[in-house]
Amino acid sequence: MAVSGRATTATRRRADGGPSARALLISVLGQWVGADATPVWTGTLVGALEALGVEERAARQAVNRTAADGWLEGESVGRYTRWRLTARGRRMLGSATLRVARSIVEESDDWDGTFSMLVIVEPVADRSSRDRLVTGLDFEGFGAVAPNLWVAIGSAERPGVEAVLESCGLTNGVLRFEARTVAGAATAAEVVALAWDLEPAAEAQRSFIAEFAEAEPTDHREAFALRTRMAHEWRELLSLDPSLPARLLPPDWPGPQARSVFQRRYAEWAEPATTFYTALSEDPVVS
Repeated sequence: MAVSGRATTATRRRADGGPSARALLISVLGQWVGADATPVWTGTLVGALEALGVEERAARQAVNRTAADGWLEGESVGRYTRWRLTARGRRMLGSATLRVARSIVEESDDWDGTFSMLVIVEPVADRSSRDRLVTGLDFEGFGAVAPNLWVAIGSAERPGVEAVLESCGLTNGVLRFEARTVAGAATAAEVVALAWDLEPAAEAQRSFIAEFAEAEPTDHREAFALRTRMAHEWRELLSLDPSLPARLLPPDWPGPQARSVFQRRYAEWAEPATTFYTALSEDPVVS
């Protein structure tokens, strides 16, 4: 069964174009709970999502669905419930954190011309797994040059790829290679053109800059919402942007400006956003 074409980006979106409650919950877990076993009350998660514009009922449904998907496990404490990330949830969020960390490092020209290649040789079990494979590899910086053939720049380890393959039941169904282009065959730029459409990534980065470069929160709650939403949108942008070396990018590439906005605003909003989340996590829980 071939894996071809492009799937939706790594975060699910509502019909009106906004991120779903579940997608925002994953961002809250990644940014504020962390990829460890720290417990968090239902009320804290619901309150965080409400600050992001999600209604209480939808927020509770998102928590329950995320648990049903194997990301969270609950523990009753009296009449309250607190949640911890499962091993799978910690693994997925941990690898996503590494991908985000790689993305905020300035592009350089020290690439040695090597491509990493993945060949999917085992049938993917179902449509859900196929979609998860495509969105996961997109997020990790891979592009499809042919059905079941994926490439990424460089030979560095990508721990997130292992988590993606495992979640799709493909731990033994993949061949891995390192490759270079050769004289008379496709150039590196031609491989890039086959594997990635960079214009949607450029447009997403311009939109990111327009939305966050001049935004100013009026209180701690807004700072929390802006910082969390910005990091969420950055994570989504990474499903479009493969983080190519500078020599393979157009001269007017907006990536450096978008990265600068992310770094500056993430630092500026850290204190008020953290103050809000700390108070939220210390409030009386409601489950």
